[in-house]
Amino acid sequence: MNLTMDAMNEKLRAKGAQVADLSARLAQAATNDKIDLNEVTRLQDDLQRESAAYNALRASAAAMGIAQQDSLQPAAPTAAQTRTRSEMLKSNEYARAFAFAIRNGITPDTGGGREEVKVLYDALTIGGGDPAGADGGFLVPEDISHLIREKQRAMNPLRDFFSVEPVSSQSGWRVTDTAPTTGMSQVDEMATVPSNDQPAFGKVPYTLVKYGLILPISKELAADEVANLFAYLARWGAKKETITENTLLLAALNSLSSGATAIAADGELKGLKKILNVSLDPAIAASAVILTNQDGFNILDGLEDNNGRPLLQWDPVSRTQRMLGGVRVAPISNAMLASAEGQAPFFLGDGQEFATLFEREAMEVVSTNIGGSAFATDSIQIRFIKRMCVSKFDTDAMKMAKIAVE
Repeated sequence: MNLTMDAMNEKLRAKGAQVADLSARLAQAATNDKIDLNEVTRLQDDLQRESAAYNALRASAAAMGIAQQDSLQPAAPTAAQTRTRSEMLKSNEYARAFAFAIRNGITPDTGGGREEVKVLYDALTIGGGDPAGADGGFLVPEDISHLIREKQRAMNPLRDFFSVEPVSSQSGWRVTDTAPTTGMSQVDEMATVPSNDQPAFGKVPYTLVKYGLILPISKELAADEVANLFAYLARWGAKKETITENTLLLAALNSLSSGATAIAADGELKGLKKILNVSLDPAIAASAVILTNQDGFNILDGLEDNNGRPLLQWDPVSRTQRMLGGVRVAPISNAMLASAEGQAPFFLGDGQEFATLFEREAMEVVSTNIGGSAFATDSIQIRFIKRMCVSKFDTDAMKMAKIAVE
């Protein structure tokens, strides 16, 4: 049945509004902090179907001599709407392009000019900068980064207790001062003012070290939906990154072992309190945390007062944390921090004053389906690269103790 011109105009307006609404909803879904890939895919399919129907109506309207109404078309983005790098990394477009690059072994050196991965290059070059990843792999989508942080919380990430500083250069240094130890001198009238305690500054250098992991995945997994692939990569990247960071931070902590205080098995509370009250500067003690392993936590959990009440109490602010005398106690798994020679390690102090974890802003990810053993096994190999290091700033901000494990 042929439509009248008025009816055709009405259908055009209705269909155009529907296309514009789907376009707006898709843009909103693709820029949310947590992308629902299934929802985005559904909206893309709906938009494609309705756009095709709208274009068919426009063609019919043109045949009837009805003037085209450009106002019904979705508005083109203006210069003010140009996406930032963060917006790109959050977008579904970037997530799909990143998965496409992994599946096809595309790297920044081999994928130039391919429309499927154009957004990956845009994110590397936006703003004219030289972001992390430009010299090795594409930047990781933000939804993978979010998954990595969620997984790290389940693996005793020590970075939560130390200062973490992103850097863009391979090496450098930071300035630290020496606290004054004497006050000003008395000066007689018209006498020369002495200079008895000059400021002393020192350099704390850092040099990033490259750490890597190659993860083989099957072609079948790579062909799966983006969400499953990213979840798989995130679990592995999270575990390996956290273990590597913890190893570096524990090495800095264990450097205190030569000056560790041995505490008798029947004087645990007094020994730990003496370190907090005497060995640490009061400014450090005010923000101190007790880091120990499961053996050490079990020792503290068995302490009781004269009335048989446990000394290890729940933090009234956070019911997931424990405190000893108002100081937070953070247990680490024995697998990560093992007891040695029958003694459990205890670290007391402020980790943020003690050391800093320097790291590049993003983990680099590169894939290949022909290099290494990928060709022989008909698989895809994914390489994770992370550049980081740990530098100690104030070695007096952390003290170590050891208590015998029964």
